[in-house]
Amino acid sequence: MDQFANASVIARAPGRLRIAIAGLYHSERMKRRLEAQLARHPAVTEVVASALTGRVLLLFRPAVPADTLLRELGLAVPPAADDDPPAPPRVIPQAKPAMSNRTLYPPWHLLDANEALASYTSSARRGLSAAEAEQRLRHGKNIVLPPRQRSSFEILLSQFQNTPVVLLALSAVVSLLTGALAETVAIGAVLVLNAAIGFVTERQAEATITSLSELVDDRVLVLRDGMVMLILSSHVVPGDILVLAPGTRVAADLRLLQASGLRIDESALTGESLPVTKNVAALPADVPLAERDNMAYRGTAVASGTGRGLVVGTGGHTEAGAIEALTRSTERPLTPVQLQLDRLGNQLVAVSTALCGGVLAIGLLRRQAGGALFRSVIALAVAAVPEGLPAVATTSLARGLRQMRARQVLIRRLHAVETIGSISAICLDKTGTLTMNQMSAVAIRTVRQQFVPGQDAITGRKELDRLLQVCVLCNEAGTHEASAESPLQSSATERALLELARRAGLQPGRLRREYPLLGSELRAEGRNYMYTTHATPDPRRRLVAAKGSPADLLALCDHYVQDGQVCACDAEARERILFQNGQMSAERLRVLGFAYAEVSPEHAPEQDGVPPLTWLGLVGLADPLRPGAARTIERFHEAGIRTTMLTGDQAGTAYQIGKALRLNDGGELKVINSDALDRMPPELLGQAVNQANIFSRVTPSDKLRIVKAMQAAGATVAMTGDGINDSPALRAADVGIAMGSGTDMALSVADVALKHDRLDSLLDAVALGRTISDNIRKSVHFLVSSNLSEILVVLGAVAWRGESPLTSLQLLWLNLLTDVLPAIALTEEPAEQDVMQRPPRDPRANLVGNADMLRYAREAGVIAGGTLSSYAYGLLRYGSGERARTVGFDTLVLSQLAHALFCRSEHQSPFAADLPPNPLLTAAIVASSLLQGAVHLLPGLRRRLGLTALSSPDLLAIAAGALVPLLVNARAKPYSSAATKAKAERSTSLSTTAPVSLAASASMPGAGAARPAP
Repeated sequence: MDQFANASVIARAPGRLRIAIAGLYHSERMKRRLEAQLARHPAVTEVVASALTGRVLLLFRPAVPADTLLRELGLAVPPAADDDPPAPPRVIPQAKPAMSNRTLYPPWHLLDANEALASYTSSARRGLSAAEAEQRLRHGKNIVLPPRQRSSFEILLSQFQNTPVVLLALSAVVSLLTGALAETVAIGAVLVLNAAIGFVTERQAEATITSLSELVDDRVLVLRDGMVMLILSSHVVPGDILVLAPGTRVAADLRLLQASGLRIDESALTGESLPVTKNVAALPADVPLAERDNMAYRGTAVASGTGRGLVVGTGGHTEAGAIEALTRSTERPLTPVQLQLDRLGNQLVAVSTALCGGVLAIGLLRRQAGGALFRSVIALAVAAVPEGLPAVATTSLARGLRQMRARQVLIRRLHAVETIGSISAICLDKTGTLTMNQMSAVAIRTVRQQFVPGQDAITGRKELDRLLQVCVLCNEAGTHEASAESPLQSSATERALLELARRAGLQPGRLRREYPLLGSELRAEGRNYMYTTHATPDPRRRLVAAKGSPADLLALCDHYVQDGQVCACDAEARERILFQNGQMSAERLRVLGFAYAEVSPEHAPEQDGVPPLTWLGLVGLADPLRPGAARTIERFHEAGIRTTMLTGDQAGTAYQIGKALRLNDGGELKVINSDALDRMPPELLGQAVNQANIFSRVTPSDKLRIVKAMQAAGATVAMTGDGINDSPALRAADVGIAMGSGTDMALSVADVALKHDRLDSLLDAVALGRTISDNIRKSVHFLVSSNLSEILVVLGAVAWRGESPLTSLQLLWLNLLTDVLPAIALTEEPAEQDVMQRPPRDPRANLVGNADMLRYAREAGVIAGGTLSSYAYGLLRYGSGERARTVGFDTLVLSQLAHALFCRSEHQSPFAADLPPNPLLTAAIVASSLLQGAVHLLPGLRRRLGLTALSSPDLLAIAAGALVPLLVNARAKPYSSAATKAKAERSTSLSTTAPVSLAASASMPGAGAARPAP
């Protein structure tokens, strides 16, 4: 037959081969030729070639050796990638990376594994030598530069690029054109001073926010000098051989050399939500990035399986590096709060402009003097500018980042600082979040007996010996995993089973050598068990080892072992096994079933599927609750946050754990099993997620569906997790929260990481998030109401007397004293005492609503009334002139400083004894008061501002005009007990939720999920 070059075997099994053949991709002619020629061989039973994939499925008689058949068919299969390449590769032209316009490397997916290895003079068996790796590291570390930080000049320039500053600048121009040189210089000085304050504040905040993208140097497994070792990911070099395991992040671009059930989540790169199955066969040159199954890319994560790959690109010379190079030229987007504050500032400027236009038009109609009229207009424009507004959000967010970091809560995305305080529902992954993730086997049940490891002898019985063997063989943990510090980490369950076998005297490494692994099928959507196939010392037999959900595994069994005898698994035995499962679940144990089968090679699972199994027994594993977890759940409920537990455990186990944690918040504890979830229509699911406390037997897609249903119902959802299976839901949640000890995959998609795995630190983060939101509102409250009071004072006086009682210079000085410093100081307010006893704020609501604006306007009217009253006193005593304006000016200054105290709490009196101190605000008010006093003591400055000396009656009038508005506004403040209101709202929410039938679920107590022991 003809020779077909560059054929490579993707997968092989007795009687079955899947082969990739160069030239077949998109060639219908070769497809027909292959099918016709390969089918002629007498051993071949079926040939299916595909021009879409470039692969051929070959079915043949199992008795014929695959290598012999390949030679006879004329398929020139190259030597395995484990062999060192004997010759240099063919020359291949340079190609552009799929996501970049730069030429970085050849099309590695086109090369076979040996050619790729030869390109870097590397070895699949030994990797690079330490000396060679050190030499290559000199050419650059495996890092991608973080997003470019704004320069000092750019930050300074940005201080003059917002609408309020533009309005001030226009006021300065108008002052210059009207000959008011002093006002022009003063406005310019204020612009410079505001820019200086904004620059210092924003520069510090920028440094804090930029720290979000600080490089975290993970450790990765690499093959060097023939040994697998753990190194920093930044020290990976081209030509290294990386070892891939479930849950690890891919540290560089790789040409895969080995792939055993390898599936990689590439959503971070391609947006594809489902993991991609990988293989090692060469591909045609024009295959798009998302379909390059023989490549793994930096920043993606291993979802399942194992593999090895040759590093072909590091740092910026990767697909991810090409994308990140684009982001460095892109400005960081504003957060929602920053955008709202920008809009608010623009709205205030628009209102001010309209008022200025109205005052100008009225003045012209009344034929007022041009100079006085323009001075009033300029004064009104100056009064409306909220100089401190741009700094509020930046300062608050930066402060929140620093405080959360101090509490070991690492924020990875800036929006999370705002959103975390608005969480109204939290989905808690059980393992590793609510429990310690420190599994230990504490109970074993066969059909008729029970054993306690450590107390009872668990060897010497056929069923127990075989069960312990299955614990070792049907296990994803490596035999080296003696502790949680192992570099290749599997689940705590797998490690606990391995440890059980060790304690019983088995040697896992030796056992696995006696029973080599031939194939495996891991747990997957719709299959709650795994099984492995092994060779045995008897070449005529194969061992199938299985473990998983007791009910699902029992359905595959037709026999069980008891006292060394194999018995038919009748209805009585099945009932007994399910009863045992319910008893163990009621003890809060994770329960796994174990079974096996011995079959001939031709009846192994890869040929006929899972054969009938023989039941061995149940193993119960205990995972202790985290200390204080129940109290943490209670505090979430007090804060108006609904808690829902998501777990892969059986309903009975989940119910008992939820009961211990008091997830029901005093109501009925409701559990929904995944099978009921699958049958539930979307409209019913929306009701169910508002009522169920626990979802059991959930898969990754179930978790994602639950999170999205909660969001559709209007909740702001947080999701906690630490494993690969949590990653889709972590990404979809409004705030994804990963445990610091979680898998790389979970950490890579989360918005927040809890460094010490303490769930109560999340409570601290929620409290901080709420405090940040509160303090931004307090600062905005102060700035808007203060500036409105200035506008009302000017408008009132112009309407009353036709001129402003305050000059533009006085208003500039006033804003300099009362805008920036008190507003920033209010962002440092301590948390209010009830911050975690009230419902969360809706993040979609406006920062300042219509009701808020009406309240601010009312307060501003009271302050303006006090100021105009003092001004009227001055007019009556001294007539129109500087002395009357001085009284009005000093009154407004003190009124606004006093109003800063009023804005410290939305529902507590400024005179409340239990209001926590704010030293920064105290310092700001004292400093501003001293500066105002200094104005009167410095003759030059006093003359420039148009002020005069004050008499004792004047001081009394000023004090009355400043304090009376504070008392009036304090009297009108809507005081309430937030804690009482929170409880009432939660109670109302529970009582008005539409009932949902959960009868379809077998997860409720009494429905057969977890029956008590007799």
